[in-house]
Amino acid sequence: MYRDLDKYINFAKKFLDKSDKILEKNFNAQLDINYKKDESPVTKIDKKIEIIFRKAIKEQFPQHNVLGEEYQNQKKKSEYLWIVDPIDGTKSFIHGNFNFGTLLCLSYNGKPIIGFISCPLLKKRWMGIKNKGAYVNNKRIKKKISNNNLKNTVVSSSAFTAFKKNIKENKLFYKLSEKIRYYIFGGDCVQYGLLASGRVSMVVENNLKPWDYMALVNLIEESGGIITDWKGKELNIFSNGNVVASISKKSHAEFLKLLN
Repeated sequence: MYRDLDKYINFAKKFLDKSDKILEKNFNAQLDINYKKDESPVTKIDKKIEIIFRKAIKEQFPQHNVLGEEYQNQKKKSEYLWIVDPIDGTKSFIHGNFNFGTLLCLSYNGKPIIGFISCPLLKKRWMGIKNKGAYVNNKRIKKKISNNNLKNTVVSSSAFTAFKKNIKENKLFYKLSEKIRYYIFGGDCVQYGLLASGRVSMVVENNLKPWDYMALVNLIEESGGIITDWKGKELNIFSNGNVVASISKKSHAEFLKLLN
């Protein structure tokens, strides 16, 4: 179906090995922190990892496109697009919290086919391959079947502020809190790995970018879950960044009904 799939997976793993080492080496180091226009922090480590990745792509797959958080998209005539977030959870990385990692996705004709979450301080690497399963540390994750409703659902989100952008989302927070078991906050990319592993029931976030969510699609779906935008549509690089992932199709549908 996809040419050289194993080659792409091995390439991704080798890059993530390098990324993990850089993150481990610089964890708890004194870092110069700059702030983007949206006030999110960025370090030289974010940029260094993305530069390494772009250089590796240029050397091994020069015809492929790259979309990354720190540098502009390369626009070439290619069916393949790599999407990279060098540090998902930069705030956690800066402040000594283990809940951060590198996100990497390969898409083919706009559809994600490989996705990775690599979290070096947690010694966890999740991988999802379209139609070939989900894995954590190279061990197959058994597909889960859940019919839980919202009442029995634990909802994770990176931060309470995810629900405070406008009045509609503020109301959603309180409306949802009345329907679920409880919220947990913090985790960034890690919470999606926990969902795939069956430790979290649902993740709800908004205002994400393609490098925040594209790597998650195959992992969640191949572990038996569902991930969409808040209208129930499948995710692509043009989605609006409102994301919900669930281990139960029933609770997922109930969440969508609350909004629409």
